[in-house]
Amino acid sequence: MKSLKAKLIVLLITMLLVAMLVPFSRVSAANEGLQLIKVTDETGNENIVVYVDGLEKEAFDYALAGENAQEGDKTFIKSELDNSDPEQAQEANQVAVISANDLTAENNYLYIRKSDGSEIKVQLDVNKDTMFTQEKMSLVENTTKRILTTEAKDLASRTEERDGITYTYKVGGLQITDEDQTAEYSYVMAKLPAEGYSELRELANELNSDYASKTMYSKIEFANRFYNQYNALIENAENENSWQPVENMQIVQPEDYNEQEHYVVLLKKVAEDGTTTYDAKFMKTYYEGIEEVEPARTEEVAVQETSKLPITGDSIVLFVLLAALVIVAIIVFIRMKKLNKKADK
Repeated sequence: MKSLKAKLIVLLITMLLVAMLVPFSRVSAANEGLQLIKVTDETGNENIVVYVDGLEKEAFDYALAGENAQEGDKTFIKSELDNSDPEQAQEANQVAVISANDLTAENNYLYIRKSDGSEIKVQLDVNKDTMFTQEKMSLVENTTKRILTTEAKDLASRTEERDGITYTYKVGGLQITDEDQTAEYSYVMAKLPAEGYSELRELANELNSDYASKTMYSKIEFANRFYNQYNALIENAENENSWQPVENMQIVQPEDYNEQEHYVVLLKKVAEDGTTTYDAKFMKTYYEGIEEVEPARTEEVAVQETSKLPITGDSIVLFVLLAALVIVAIIVFIRMKKLNKKADK
């Protein structure tokens, strides 16, 4: 009995030792902890570059094999840097590079072995025709830079008259300064908030604020979201044929704008050779109102005055003579009346 217990203890210890020596393999969901990007090399071969979350700066081993591959079926190779330029070694990241031709339905599990010996098994769920590419990532990073514009404050003006006051409002917008002045330009303008466009604005703010400080893993994750949102708006504009032609290389903000409104402007450029370029701009309305009070009209009123003769020394003599004549006339009148009464008696 004691001999049997001893054998069981020895067997248990042996199994524990074997378990400790065999690398532990943790199974993750499809693409969990991975960011994939398709890159075409100089010879035209397509490779899938895999960034592993948390291992951008730590070397690891990896192998591509089937789901139930045994240890002998896995050929591990060392990770490599995504940038071989010695001057950019500090910015380089450790990646797994897989030939797109090697990724098949039977061979679609990536085994990642860390420096501590632990192992991760992740299924690669990839559509090689639609997956994220280096070109798409460059498109995201250069959004707002493909078609050159400047914000202008005095593209036009509008006036209103109310209660004798003229209100003049300056109208701003975008001035296209792209070197290709012979291309045809068109646009779609959306006032925020607007479905889809508001999300793109938030992503653009993040792109301008802290994109540069992100890890490569986080950059690819973010660029995927940005590209999908941006591309959906472009496709919707094409499907609805909602593009408006640009006139005089100017995109004037709406006439019914208010101060500090925000707009997203999708731009489309068609060169003479048929090459089409898309871009997005983020515009804030410019508002400046000037009040002009119309001057009051003054009317000349003519006042008619009666002329008065000046009073002089000659005038006084005339007044005295006139008074004397009046007195004499009164005396004569009285005398005649008395004489008449005596005659009647």
